[in-house]
Formats: sequence, C-alpha cells, structure tokens
Amino acid sequence: MLPASPPLPGEYSAAEAITALSRQGYRVTAPRRAVVTAALRQEKPFTAEQLVAETATGTGESGRSTVYRTLEILASLGILSRILNETGRPVYVAGAPVHRHHLICSGCGAVVPFSACPVGDLAATLAQESGFEVHGHLLEIFGTCRSCQSAPR
Repeated sequence: MLPASPPLPGEYSAAEAITALSRQGYRVTAPRRAVVTAALRQEKPFTAEQLVAETATGTGESGRSTVYRTLEILASLGILSRILNETGRPVYVAGAPVHRHHLICSGCGAVVPFSACPVGDLAATLAQESGFEVHGHLLEIFGTCRSCQSAPR
C-alpha cells in the first residue's frame, strides 16, 4: 500500500515506487525498473515516447508497451501525474495529483504545482444545477516563467 498521505511531487524515490508496484501485485521486471527509474529522474514534463527513446534496449514494441503500461500504472498509483500539455498531448510529471493544478511554462516546460482550486466551487454549482456527477477536473495554466521571460530572445 502507498502511504496514507502521499508525498509531494518528486518525493517518491525509485525504490519506493518499485516497492509500491510490488505491494500492489505488479511484476517488477528489469525493464519496468528501468522505466520507473528513468521516469522519476525527469525534472520536466515528459512524454511516453521520450521515455521509450531513453530506455530503448532494442526490444522494439515490447519496450514501448512496457513504458506505456508502467507510466499508466505509476499514474494510477499517484506516483506520477498525467497532465495535458499546451497542445493537448499527455505528458507526465513526478508526483501525485492530490488535487493540485499546474502552471506550465511554454518556453522551458517547467511545471509549478499549486493547490488552490478556483474550479471547485464552479464544479459543485454546475453539478447541482445539472444533476451531473463530477468525478474530478484538470487545470493547467500555460504561460512563460520568469527565467524564460528574462532570457534574451
């Protein structure tokens, strides 16, 4: 089982993530270990394809499917967050979503999680008015971080 209160983004070590996979009944193979280690080493949002390239072992589709499956498992366990980038493409960042939202720099890809939720009250009102059962929401705000703003163009 994962800890009752999940660590903040980036606080899972590869060893903790591998232990969590094992405790949940997932096989911990050498390729899966490589994916976990590579994923948790990333400092910026990354795509599954980027991780496929980074962990390539010449095994072709087997390697690709291992990366995709492992990333989805890590996201389902709250070890990674799956978010959408500016073009709507899924990317991953280390850390549990725990109802956090993200500021995402369009220049360098930096991700700044924040926990204040400006959408919660709106979602509750819409649910009440429409009878819609809300299961969750995503909020990614795209812009340019201070470093990129001050960088020469």
